Amino acid sequence: MNSGFSILEILIALAISLSILSIVIINVSQTSSISKKVTTKQQRLESIFHTVDTIKSDLTKCGMRLQEAGKHFDLSFFEHTSSHFMVVYGTCSEVLITDSEKGEKVIEIDQNQYFKKNKKVLIYNLDQGSFEYNEIKNIKKGLITLSENLKNSYPANSPIILLKQVEYKLYAKQNILKRKVDRGNFQPLIEEVTDFYINFFSESRSVLYKIEVNRREQIRGYIFLINTVA
Repeated sequence: MNSGFSILEILIALAISLSILSIVIINVSQTSSISKKVTTKQQRLESIFHTVDTIKSDLTKCGMRLQEAGKHFDLSFFEHTSSHFMVVYGTCSEVLITDSEKGEKVIEIDQNQYFKKNKKVLIYNLDQGSFEYNEIKNIKKGLITLSENLKNSYPANSPIILLKQVEYKLYAKQNILKRKVDRGNFQPLIEEVTDFYINFFSESRSVLYKIEVNRREQIRGYIFLINTVA
């Protein structure tokens, strides 16, 4: 006849169960910790790859669509300090449909969806050797109202280029590399940046950059500013 488990047997079974449960909890905790570390590292690597691709893209475009004007006028496409740089390039272009006189604020181009309010533009004419920067205050069906009066007169067919200005800056106290487009605010690009270095070689028109993340991963890049070569 089965009289059931004794108290000793129950205590032994309970001790074994608790031991097994403790082992399971420890293993789950370790697995979760390892998984979190792997995920964090993967996210950091993805952020690094994205940052490098973005920097390469902006540097490669530096001076794009501005080569003709750059051969004749003193235009600045690239500026830098040791931990900051700025690039300027054209995103699209049109020509003036009608003559535009000095002092005027309204010019006319073919209707273009990319020419928008608050965008910077470069207007120039090679024959008369004149150029100037301006900004679109308003635009409607190809009629552009500029923020400032024209400083020069421009005949029809004078080029007007829509500009894009991109800046990179290291916020050392926050260890964040940020990026700014045109008149927008600086937006975080990558965190845990412990060093960001820029050097420009004027003779070869090339840029060397270095990014150090978490004092471990180091990325170096060397890019020619091909659109700035006269």
